[in-house]
Amino acid sequence: MTLALGLLAAAFLIGFLAPFYLRIAATPLVRPGLALTGWTSSVLVVALALPVAGLLLAIPGDSGLDGLVGMADSCVNAILVRDGVAWADVARLGTAAVLLALTGRTIIVAVVRVRRSRRQRRDHVRLLRSLTRAEGPVLWLDGSVPMAYSVGGRRGVIVATHGLRQLPASEREAVLAHEKAHLRGHHHALVLACDVIAAALPFIPLCRRAPGAVRVLVELAADAAAARGHGAAPVRSALLAVTAGQTPRTALAMSRDAVSVRLLWLESHRPRLTKLPARAGYAVAATLTAVPAVVSIATVALLVTLYCFAVSG
Repeated sequence: MTLALGLLAAAFLIGFLAPFYLRIAATPLVRPGLALTGWTSSVLVVALALPVAGLLLAIPGDSGLDGLVGMADSCVNAILVRDGVAWADVARLGTAAVLLALTGRTIIVAVVRVRRSRRQRRDHVRLLRSLTRAEGPVLWLDGSVPMAYSVGGRRGVIVATHGLRQLPASEREAVLAHEKAHLRGHHHALVLACDVIAAALPFIPLCRRAPGAVRVLVELAADAAAARGHGAAPVRSALLAVTAGQTPRTALAMSRDAVSVRLLWLESHRPRLTKLPARAGYAVAATLTAVPAVVSIATVALLVTLYCFAVSG
């Protein structure tokens, strides 16, 4: 039970405090991709800690599968057995039932939302293909107003109007690079995953705030990718020139979310970790995200050990 308690402590710590300490990464001095990794990794840790803790709590304390996991169970039961009832076991199984019920709820929400998203995406792309002409990964729509967005999936596509061709070449290429960055980074899947977690676990602050934060961060990350290839100035100009009024909510559009914040970010973005390879930076961010979980588990194990020694001696 010790490891399960540690995982619960980690889920509580990250779920309630991460929105505050993740703000440190939301600065132009840090790559947007690192902040995005921090948010998504934190959500993943919470989403995995709850079901794993539930399964561990459901394992009988004398199963021999856990060692340290069962130490708290046997220790507390030795002290709290009253009238033949092992109250630690009652609490353990009750907590396991709650956690597994939350896991079942999350799975149901995920299945429903993923199926709905796939159906909407498939129908939307099918309709567009019947009305447009494809040039590589881009579906070109008739229209004089410059507009562009991307639709994720196994074979994601970029949708743009012919009005986009009227922009200067540097701005047009920056817009397309922005949308390609969304597809390459699987940003649509990240946003959908956060929407699922928020709907299933809205009482956890991290999960509740993740969709809004991640929607902004994926746009910042795509802006940064476009700026690296085409310069920040064309990206800023494109943000002001491209509209997102008719884009579907399931898509990621160039000029829909937090435009003023993104313009400010592009103006002041001077990452200090420019020499650190992007993949290495993401690995560092994911590792740092796991630190609160490791600290929580180690702290709980230490406290249980001290408690058992104290009551037995």
